[in-house]
Amino acid sequence: MSIQPNINGRALPQIVEAIYDSIADVGRWQSTLESICKLAIGRLAMLAVVDTSSNSARFSMCCGDPALLEPLQRDYASEVPFFKALPKMDIDMPFTVDSIYALQGPDARQNWIESRIVREWVEPNRLDDFFWVALIKQPTRTGTMMVVTDKDRPQISARDLDLISTLAPHVRRAVTIGDLFEAERRKADIFASIVESLDHPVLIVADDMQIIFANPAAEALLAQNTSVTSVRGQLSFAYGNADAAIGRAVELGTRNEFALGPSGINIPLVRSMVPAVAHVMPLARRDISARMSQRAAAAIFIAAAGAAPVPALEAIAALFGLTAAEKRVAGHVATGLTRREIAAASGISDGTIKSQLATIFDKTSTGDQRELQLLMRELTPPLRSA
Repeated sequence: MSIQPNINGRALPQIVEAIYDSIADVGRWQSTLESICKLAIGRLAMLAVVDTSSNSARFSMCCGDPALLEPLQRDYASEVPFFKALPKMDIDMPFTVDSIYALQGPDARQNWIESRIVREWVEPNRLDDFFWVALIKQPTRTGTMMVVTDKDRPQISARDLDLISTLAPHVRRAVTIGDLFEAERRKADIFASIVESLDHPVLIVADDMQIIFANPAAEALLAQNTSVTSVRGQLSFAYGNADAAIGRAVELGTRNEFALGPSGINIPLVRSMVPAVAHVMPLARRDISARMSQRAAAAIFIAAAGAAPVPALEAIAALFGLTAAEKRVAGHVATGLTRREIAAASGISDGTIKSQLATIFDKTSTGDQRELQLLMRELTPPLRSA
């Protein structure tokens, strides 16, 4: 049995709603992660954001049998060799143990099989495989989600991977925005008091981008009247592509937050005086205590840029909501490969690449590969990410 037969009606949309409900109410993550684990037919699930400068967890949540989790956390966590593969993993793309072997080289499989953690923990508990997703890869932050499966579960299929890939951008948005909420501020009783006290600009908007609320940091940003402005109460961004991308994300999140997918995360505000990115959190389905107004459609978080340059490819993906697969194809276009060469490099059919390119051209309003290359060149030199 794969994941697919377990999905009925609103199962996936309900999980997506729970993911977004967990941003302001961190206590909900436990049940949300349990739902994801059940969907994936897993034994254990773990979600974490780590501060790489101090090697400490900023956020950590897990679910599963304590008899399995406790020895993993106590005795074996430092012995898991797969974390070295994280820099090579694509964001939002679930990896299995076999695909991690491929990233780490010819000795990876044998080293894992002969390790103490396999001998003493994996094999006695009949564990077998995993879905592992990279959510955040920044100089000072990493974020991942892992669901561990056992030998009673059928082999993970391509359809299973596609479904986890569908959930991944929603989890990424939630942990990215949640990471902006400092730990002590997550304890606030209502959403309003959290955003009011954040150092990051936060704006609550209606579906027509009318500003309903701006925290003090956002008011200061609006007063500068540079990268972010208010025209008769309507929010606007100076960089046209960013303005369009944020507007699309707000509209789509209001209409169908499940379909929001990768849109509205890490949108680069290219023309900002200080490089910054925006994240869109859908609010239309949230409880009124997390919305401040019945008209509230979305919260827009603006985060200052970090130290790492982000290639134009990442900016294109964020601005136009490209999936991980579409981003890889766009990357090949940037290097000048033809459609057939992209198909050969990707190991998939020319027809599939043709279809993916058509979707990319539609999302980016470009007509062909040359126009897409020019658009990517517009965003070079590299931007800076949060």
